[in-house]
Amino acid sequence: MNETLITIVAGLVMLIGLAGVVLPVLPGAVLIWGAALGYGLLAGWGESGGWLFGLITLLGLAGLGAEIWVTGTGAKMAGASLWSLLAGLGLGLVGMVFGSLPGAVAGLVLGTLTVEYLRRKDWDQAVKASLGTLAGYGLSYGVKLVIGLMMIAAWLAWVVIG
Repeated sequence: MNETLITIVAGLVMLIGLAGVVLPVLPGAVLIWGAALGYGLLAGWGESGGWLFGLITLLGLAGLGAEIWVTGTGAKMAGASLWSLLAGLGLGLVGMVFGSLPGAVAGLVLGTLTVEYLRRKDWDQAVKASLGTLAGYGLSYGVKLVIGLMMIAAWLAWVVIG
């Protein structure tokens, strides 16, 4: 297969993956990683391909963990318990299935709010914990976007350097 065509297809799949960083219906980091793997298998690894693919893999793993870690950090800073965060993440997954991004956000907030209220019997604290969780969730998108861009930059270096 033509190396130029392989490069173009891999780049387009990576751009779709970058969109998936923001749209939870697409596995963003996984698509970017898979495109890099496909590029290596089809176009060859070259001198630096193995090392740069290793970097892309590590960045991809960091991207997968970023959403949970950053969301959890925001929740903890606002006083949310582990149980409320787990309930929020669980309802967020259910919401994502039924309502895409708005459903995921609504489930995350509703789960955190409900468990925090049941735990503390204080609406102000429950709302504060929910807002902290929401802020962490929003920040996680920025972190995942930067990681996705770093993965693509490593791949571009691989394409240029060889």
